[in-house]
Amino acid sequence: MSGRRVLIVAVDPRMRPELLEEAVRDVVRTDDGTLGSLKVLIPVVLPPTLPITACPPRIAARLERLHAAASEAMEQVDVTGRVEIEACRGIPALLRLVPRPDTLVLVGRAGWSVRRAARGVADDIVMFPEAAGRDAQRHHRVPRLRPAE
Repeated sequence: MSGRRVLIVAVDPRMRPELLEEAVRDVVRTDDGTLGSLKVLIPVVLPPTLPITACPPRIAARLERLHAAASEAMEQVDVTGRVEIEACRGIPALLRLVPRPDTLVLVGRAGWSVRRAARGVADDIVMFPEAAGRDAQRHHRVPRLRPAE
């Protein structure tokens, strides 16, 4: 599949599902016709004391609501893509393992370590903070530390 690869990462598991829906719609709305693939990644960060396959029921229910919201938003804007819930020990480590997208969209409150790890993942990084959830035009791009090659 040719075209721009976009990865949306829900970095805050406590975010409102509507924010993730809006991020998906914003990616499609601002597309210039080059969107090739869209993937939404919902990480579940588990402590080392739990097996990586264990997920408490309350957290699982919250993540399923995010999954349903992202899937519904993709259906509404008529775009195909994948929505995945991925267990990990930390979001920065997970970002280092994903295939390199053209655009990385961080949805929610991304901490310093997540923003720093994101700089090594994609050339184009978009922050979609919760404060800008109602006004998608207010998102901002993260400046690159090194010049593009």
